[in-house]
Amino acid sequence: MLWRPGRVQTVERVADASEADARVLDHLVRLGCDPSQPRECRHYVYVPGEYDARAVARALTHDGWAADVERTPESWLVTATTCAALSDASVRATRSTLEQLACDHGGAYDGWEAAAD
Repeated sequence: MLWRPGRVQTVERVADASEADARVLDHLVRLGCDPSQPRECRHYVYVPGEYDARAVARALTHDGWAADVERTPESWLVTATTCAALSDASVRATRSTLEQLACDHGGAYDGWEAAAD
């Protein structure tokens, strides 16, 4: 997903994580953005309980991320925000890290979005 201040630009659900990541990077380029320039990125991790959500948030803030925790009807959501330059390799590495963190806490990583210039 991409957003510009005040409005969401594009929302897509894609089953294959690698394809979804490639589409976000492609959308940035098509919008005239340079993904290699640092931009705000938000990532979403769902876990079953508050304790695990707070543990995920602590781990991320320890690594320099901003992280918010909120209750959802079925689980707890950790929204993690960072400013980063994006490339295929950095996106894969971030996805791997967040998938493992989510798994360690019985949850699931639900993808990311990036700010468009």
